[in-house]
Amino acid sequence: MNRRYFGKIMQFTLVALVCICLIFVSTTSHITQAAIIVTTAFDTIDAWQALAAGTLAVGNAEDVTDYGKIVCIEVALTDTDAQAGVNVIVEGSYADDDWMTIVEFVGTAETPATTDVNDASSTAGDAYMILVDSATGDFDVPGRKWFVVDGTVANSESFRTQSNTDPDTVTLCQDTMRNHANSLACWDRVDDWIVRIPKEFAYVRILVNNTDADAGVHWRSFVVKASEL
Repeated sequence: MNRRYFGKIMQFTLVALVCICLIFVSTTSHITQAAIIVTTAFDTIDAWQALAAGTLAVGNAEDVTDYGKIVCIEVALTDTDAQAGVNVIVEGSYADDDWMTIVEFVGTAETPATTDVNDASSTAGDAYMILVDSATGDFDVPGRKWFVVDGTVANSESFRTQSNTDPDTVTLCQDTMRNHANSLACWDRVDDWIVRIPKEFAYVRILVNNTDADAGVHWRSFVVKASEL
């Protein structure tokens, strides 16, 4: 066989093998990526609860092993006295012990405005809330996050204003999740934070330190967990 002819055949064969390998790797990678399914779960760590002035709340320890996790925290100012600013500490632990600070925040310092629910038929799924006076404070300001203290405190809710219609109907950015009775107190300041927890921690908890001597607050925390299948 002619050497030149034989050499060309070998070159063609090598190129063909390289192409086949590249196609195989690309296909395998695509199949592997397509097989990854990310699932998310929502867990309440600490339900809405009141925190008196001059009090430190130590939240529940939440197991976050083997998850990608984001902790969400809300603090509502719920007192007619001026609030100096609540300290929020997010802690992590390797085994529900030796807790260490991941991050710390200081909430808004102000005196919140208050009004009441003025809707005897407020039910879960409503896209609005009727108030006695939405013009007091900032309930009528688009983007403002505010709070309704329910008779069952754990069923309280925070809302964000989308728009306000005369006289006192506040359209919400998200439908209500629960029924709320007429005349419940509303407060026009909610601070919120989200924190991504390093994967090395197996547990997380929230500390809320209300150092103010006069003003009480309400707070809650929850975690969003993501895992791959």
